[in-house]
Amino acid sequence: MMGDMPKKTDSKERMVTAARRLFREHGYLGTALSDVVTESAAPRGSIYFHFPGGKEELASEVTLLHASVRIADINRAAATTTTAAQLIEVFMGRERDDLVASNYREGCAVAPIVIETTPASDVLSDVARRSFQDLITTLAARFTEKGLPNERAVQLATNVWTSVEGALILSRVLRTPEPFDLAIAQLTAAADAEATA
Repeated sequence: MMGDMPKKTDSKERMVTAARRLFREHGYLGTALSDVVTESAAPRGSIYFHFPGGKEELASEVTLLHASVRIADINRAAATTTTAAQLIEVFMGRERDDLVASNYREGCAVAPIVIETTPASDVLSDVARRSFQDLITTLAARFTEKGLPNERAVQLATNVWTSVEGALILSRVLRTPEPFDLAIAQLTAAADAEATA
């Protein structure tokens, strides 16, 4: 009995990871639960075992996973940079490069959840709001560690996330990294100006 536990956990994790990738490419409404089962190679019927709340519960888990991956990306970028401007360049550059590497197919996993379920699902609205707040707070904390005043750090972090989400959409539609490049140039200039103010 105890030997089954890792397999169950692995199956659940595989489904969440698969759903995240599918949401990034096809959106929330464009991804069926059967697609998640197929993509994850999970046993049929396991989706409701792991997610008795159905697609809404799965989407909550995807949102939490996506936020945790992005928070780790922020912290990795912060560990290799010395200024807020460098952090922006490294972090947003990775977001850009990941999109280009997917041939402009994989955007944000959370954006379609927000767009396609808000305000119909209070549960998903709440988990998305908390996740984006965590992303802003984490990035702002790294900016303050690099010398920006707290209020400006929060404003800049909010602008970075606004730009990342907008650049993901525009870059996918236009099939060019240029929206990211323009946003990075403007935000790094703003960060440098703040650092010297």
